[in-house]
Amino acid sequence: MEKRQNYVKKVAELTNKIFISYDRPNVKGLVFAGSADFKNELADSEVLDQRLKPLILAKIDVSYGEEKGLSEALTLAGDVLTNVRYVAEKKLVSSFF
Repeated sequence: MEKRQNYVKKVAELTNKIFISYDRPNVKGLVFAGSADFKNELADSEVLDQRLKPLILAKIDVSYGEEKGLSEALTLAGDVLTNVRYVAEKKLVSSFF
């Protein structure tokens, strides 16, 4: 349990470092995806910067890890990410085939 809490803390600190620049968020939204409850613990973490919490657009359950998991998360988050160019391009390519 302690290892898990330390891991959540470390990921939250890295998330803050990566997505906060010049004392403000540098992204328009975040999507947390994973197969376990970790994404919920991260979203609820006290270490996660309060400025990032309102930017969490979705928490998505995926069945896979690595590239397959990322692909699944992008597909499942398609409705949330309608303005993201990658999703639009993926839909265009899918309709072409």
